[in-house]
Amino acid sequence: MNYFELYDSQEAVLSRIEQLKGEGFYEEDIHLLGRDDVEFKALDYTEVNYHGHVPNERGLREILSNTEPAERFLNRYNLGDDEIEKYLFKISEGNFLIFYDDDMLKKHAEEIEDTSGVSEADLLDRE
Repeated sequence: MNYFELYDSQEAVLSRIEQLKGEGFYEEDIHLLGRDDVEFKALDYTEVNYHGHVPNERGLREILSNTEPAERFLNRYNLGDDEIEKYLFKISEGNFLIFYDDDMLKKHAEEIEDTSGVSEADLLDRE
């Protein structure tokens, strides 16, 4: 299931990211949408995916961005136009939108299960 959560401060965003990590999400599983012109230095030290939104300008800045723009990111999900517009409006006001998908937790759990079935003896026999 997809989750979209709005936050009004960087501190709240960082706190929620820590909570999600505590629940088993990896940083790269988390997507944060915010204004392209807002500086969020703490994200430089994470693997969280940041999608910038340029409220009144589309074009060259979005094209040159090294990440997918917020509007294009939101359009990948089954959201109505009104909901997308609401999120983009909140982002343009300076809020942040966190997206995560609990299917990633299931995927990580399956990966752990797959590797936990391998014993040290199995690894040594393969050499």
